[in-house]
Amino acid sequence: MQTEKGNIDLSTREKILIVAERLFIEKGYSNTSIRDVCKAAGVNIALINYYFTSKERLYKELIKGKTSPIISRLKSLCEDKELSSKDKFFSLFNIYEEFYEQNSNLPQLLAREIVTNTDISRWFHRNIVAKELQYIKKIFIEAQRDGVITDRYNPIILMIFCLGAMMFILAGSSMVDSSIGEEFTIKGSTLEKIEIIKELILNGIIKR
Repeated sequence: MQTEKGNIDLSTREKILIVAERLFIEKGYSNTSIRDVCKAAGVNIALINYYFTSKERLYKELIKGKTSPIISRLKSLCEDKELSSKDKFFSLFNIYEEFYEQNSNLPQLLAREIVTNTDISRWFHRNIVAKELQYIKKIFIEAQRDGVITDRYNPIILMIFCLGAMMFILAGSSMVDSSIGEEFTIKGSTLEKIEIIKELILNGIIKR
């Protein structure tokens, strides 16, 4: 299969995951059928059933495969006893910068599930978001305890503010562009957008 990166031989399983990711981003989980994935990937239903057994399993495998690396990095960062709370706090933003630079379409995929109330979104919150937040929460609490960030607000409020800003800017730009026009979107690469987010957020919450 030829991809945007050139001629790469992919397994059937990888091919299905790549196509499914694109369709889930474009149409959402509920509006994407197994037949849609089959047609776009050029495979029959039997193959999808063989590798994933169902659309739900396909989606879960896709999300877990995409998010496992960052959750592992957050866990390692959180448990690193050699780093100061300040270094952990700034490293947190660097991790997201690298992750979303490599997975620029992921915020759009995740944003759909964050704001819905379906069985699949509840699974997403319990099994993905909850793991992610427990590590980030600890880093924010330690940063506030050690005077790295302002103590005027609850650290959870600061955490949600930072993550919300990042998700809206990264995932919301294309949604806003398609609905109310490009004049309200933030231009630039994922890396450039994250640099803007870091500067604005950190100027607001770093303790001076």
